[in-house]
Amino acid sequence: MKKIFTILAAVAFSAGAFAKTFTATDVNNCLSDLSIVMNKTLPNAAAQQNVYSQAWIGKVFPSAPPHFAVGLEAGVTKLDLAPLGTVAEIFKIGSLPNTFVYPTITANARIGGFVLPFDIGFSCMYMNFSNLKAAADGFGVKFFNIGGDVRYALLKGDGALPQISLGLGYYYLGGKISLDKDGVSAGIDYATHSLFGQLQVSKTFLFFTPFVGFRGIFSKSDTKWNWAVTNERIASAASYVGTETSGKGSETSSWTDFFIPQIYGGFGIKASFFALNVSGAYDFRHSIWNGNLSMRFQM
Repeated sequence: MKKIFTILAAVAFSAGAFAKTFTATDVNNCLSDLSIVMNKTLPNAAAQQNVYSQAWIGKVFPSAPPHFAVGLEAGVTKLDLAPLGTVAEIFKIGSLPNTFVYPTITANARIGGFVLPFDIGFSCMYMNFSNLKAAADGFGVKFFNIGGDVRYALLKGDGALPQISLGLGYYYLGGKISLDKDGVSAGIDYATHSLFGQLQVSKTFLFFTPFVGFRGIFSKSDTKWNWAVTNERIASAASYVGTETSGKGSETSSWTDFFIPQIYGGFGIKASFFALNVSGAYDFRHSIWNGNLSMRFQM
């Protein structure tokens, strides 16, 4: 019996000795890692706004009828939440999904060019989900987006030829991702500026327009993160052995840190003055995908 007790005690001691523990540095590193992930993800979400199946919608003058469009667009982008999930695990407050589908809903408009074959698009949105229970209790997302682009038609799509356009765009996206639950709060405030150039090819067959394009995205992002935990929660989380109850930091990326090569495509359906667009995009450098669906009044 003494041998059995000795073995059990040794096993218990070994389990305790090798149990993983965490300090404030680990929490700081998690939020720093999430900041870097967001600096890669947000430009993808921003650039995939105001997507039209036609590489060029036509002129507003001279043209009869004038060509313009207004509508709404819903999009999603994959966001890696694993670093924030680790924070939740450290303090024993449940779990978060490793991947979160980042939603966007935007109002947008596009107007055709004057005399020359170009068009100009604008897009904006504001959304605030303070507690997204679909992801996890206490998890929230808030964001604001505004920007636009201009496209110039190299080919107008006359006869059997496709439409081909070159475009330039700028978008700003800012907001916050947060976790606030059971004595633990953690959040990241972000601001991302994105500049991109794009080439798009499309061809209309009656009412159906497939398209494909490529973007090169340069971005500059600033993130500020902070966290705090109560002494009661520390007492309940045996894996946290630090003495600090809060922390903060920031991450900044320059215009050249995260160049994003993005391929995009999809199709559009137009009936009378109403248009439906379905599209997707993939950042093959960082393996980030997104997609959107739009409905518009379009002439």
